[in-house]
Amino acid sequence: MSTEAVFIFHNMLRKLLSSQSPELIAAIFESAGPTFREREFPEYKANRTEMPEDLRPQIPWVRKTLEAMRIPVLDFPGFEADDVIGTLSRRAAAAGMEVVIVSSDKDMLQLVDVNVRMLNPMKPDPPQDYTLYDPEKTAAFMGVAPQRVADLLALKGDAVDNIPGAPGIGDKGARDLIQQFGSVEAALDGAEHVQRKMYRESLQNHRDQILLSKRLATIDCTVPLEWDLEQGAIQPADNAALRDIYRELEFFSLLKELAPEPEALLAPIEFGEAGGIAQMPGPVAVAAGEHLGLSNEPGKGLRAPLAALPLLDGREIVIHDLKSVPDLTGQKKVFDTMLAGFLVLAEPAAGSLDALSERFLRRKPGPSPEERAEATLCLAAALRPELDTHNVRRVYDSIDLPLVPVLARMEDAGIRVDREELSRLSVTMASELDRLAGDIFAMAGREFNINSPQQLGIVLFDELKLPAGARSGKTRQVSTAADVLEKLAEDHEIARKVLEYRQISKLRGTYADALPTLIRPETGRVHTTFNQTGAATGRLSSTNPNLQNIPIRTEMGRQIRAAFIPAPGWQMVVADYSQIELRLLAHMSRDKTLVEAFVHGEDIHTRTAAEVFGVPPLMVTPEMRRNAKAVNFGIVYGQTPFGLSQTLGIPRKEAEAYIANYFARYPGVRRWLDQTVATVRREGYAITLDGRRRPIPDMNSRNPSARGFAERTAVNTPLQGTAADLIKRAMIRIDAILRQDGWQSRMLLQVHDELVLESPPDEAARLAKLVKHEMEAVEKLVVPMVVDTGSGPNWRDAK
Repeated sequence: MSTEAVFIFHNMLRKLLSSQSPELIAAIFESAGPTFREREFPEYKANRTEMPEDLRPQIPWVRKTLEAMRIPVLDFPGFEADDVIGTLSRRAAAAGMEVVIVSSDKDMLQLVDVNVRMLNPMKPDPPQDYTLYDPEKTAAFMGVAPQRVADLLALKGDAVDNIPGAPGIGDKGARDLIQQFGSVEAALDGAEHVQRKMYRESLQNHRDQILLSKRLATIDCTVPLEWDLEQGAIQPADNAALRDIYRELEFFSLLKELAPEPEALLAPIEFGEAGGIAQMPGPVAVAAGEHLGLSNEPGKGLRAPLAALPLLDGREIVIHDLKSVPDLTGQKKVFDTMLAGFLVLAEPAAGSLDALSERFLRRKPGPSPEERAEATLCLAAALRPELDTHNVRRVYDSIDLPLVPVLARMEDAGIRVDREELSRLSVTMASELDRLAGDIFAMAGREFNINSPQQLGIVLFDELKLPAGARSGKTRQVSTAADVLEKLAEDHEIARKVLEYRQISKLRGTYADALPTLIRPETGRVHTTFNQTGAATGRLSSTNPNLQNIPIRTEMGRQIRAAFIPAPGWQMVVADYSQIELRLLAHMSRDKTLVEAFVHGEDIHTRTAAEVFGVPPLMVTPEMRRNAKAVNFGIVYGQTPFGLSQTLGIPRKEAEAYIANYFARYPGVRRWLDQTVATVRREGYAITLDGRRRPIPDMNSRNPSARGFAERTAVNTPLQGTAADLIKRAMIRIDAILRQDGWQSRMLLQVHDELVLESPPDEAARLAKLVKHEMEAVEKLVVPMVVDTGSGPNWRDAK
């Protein structure tokens, strides 16, 4: 279910309450059934479009949210919400109250007077505030005084409400007539004095219609509403009800802001010292801190020394983040609530023990290891059936859980880096940065801080007069982001230099200077941490340091990779899937031409260029192949014609033609894309070949940008997610063989489609052959999977 409208309305209301501090408040809803206006004029509001399908189910939730905030919700049969608001406004003003109507409906401005103002929450003025209409501002905005807004509408009509008005009289004419005569009635009575023939005849020939229009446009302030204004006194919100709404609608950012439920600050736990761990019945939940926390039944938390970990050997263990307790990664019977929670939710930000406990247990665990162990035990009971409900148990059992000890061994092994090579690179980069800075300053005509977006923007756009994009943010500053500079770089050398400066500066700071500080003295290696829950597609991420983001397309990036070296005398061995996502696209789409190309071992980009441009493969130029390559990968990532035009630097029409020609030649791909989007829109989630699921809630969003992004995600997830699952399965098999057969070689890194290993010289060739075989044989596709391997004295040269 889409929840965007509820979220936006609720946040707007919270902002109003905090910024305006009202003493009384009420929310007015439209009533069911016909109103007096429809009885008098059946065509009233006949032009209104149907409420969008994704909005209709949200309206009851808006009402529930208001009730949870203890804000009265009013409506009155036979009258519109405007009439109820008008009646309440007049009553409150008569009682000496200051009234603020919150609405973006211009018709409501007729209610404005010295005691009644209207706040438009959709038009902040200035940006951090609201537009507040008093009589003067209303007159300036509408061109007539508030009490004449209905007269204005009676003459010019209202297409939204289907109020007919006076034919031939528009907004300006209506304002002029009201200003001349003072009211509709006076204008009708004095029609013969109107100089403009069209206006004069309209007034003379449509008197009844114009008076009807005024009755329709006039808000009725005499609704017989039996409601005491004091019933709208501000009350504390019902936090328990709000908490249920936030959980149900998955508004977790709002949930965090609520005070914890008093009874759920901590579950009542019986504390004690663990005695005979071996005799504890059932699965044992474990949490490690300054000491060991254990729990084998809800409400019971025990403590034990960390030295007691070996006593758990052979027991069924329940834990949150198994890899964080290396001594337990070899256990045969384990349930990891972090991995299970991630598979169920596919939300990288929702995988902490606290977040999962709040969602599934409706309470937070306490801070001590024993309290966290007890929460982990209860969480496991909640998540086990969820794995089956979401059909992801097989992924948990065969991929995610078996991968944990593999990653733990890789993290423990670490990877050796050449400190001297990094130091040399740092000096080289510093010299290159000085050279680039000199070039940039010469082009700019002065020195400035290249790393300051503000100063760079002044130089590029104010002083050099380069074409600027839109201003954004509170500072209204022109963007100097990479995409802006890349566009400028096509025609302006200084932008190219700035991009190069930024790239080298980032490489130097992130790798050349930072990596030596991360070398562990006891191993002489850096030890990254692999995160299995860091990407919704299921891809691994790498932190402290991130070794998955070193660019390989630039010379400096390749030099950074050259600083990663094997153990002394050993070789680096690298294995990389070739075009795995395009091969998966061929497998999933079964497109005849695409499958044929891969089966026959053709260069897929040359084949695509030949198909799209209608030339034989031998006549495909390098530029044709480059464009075809962009189209191939663009299809995988759901690229739009606009995106492709930006990538290739070509007109949008030309990009549209490329994509159209592609789909004409690969109709199976078009069919698969359409079917995938339709399925994800219907089911609410995308799925990989192995069954990993990723919810994509914005598939039905009314926001075109959000919906477009969701559709691209729906297409890319089965491809990228399946590729991630395949290499994980291969890693599990390779690790098992290396350990079982007594190899000295070991896996060090996984970088998406690539594995990096180190090997003694006598094992390197056999290792490359083994890894290639296992990666290619991990799944039988309708097209061959191809793995490129290499070896060398460092990561760069092996690649």
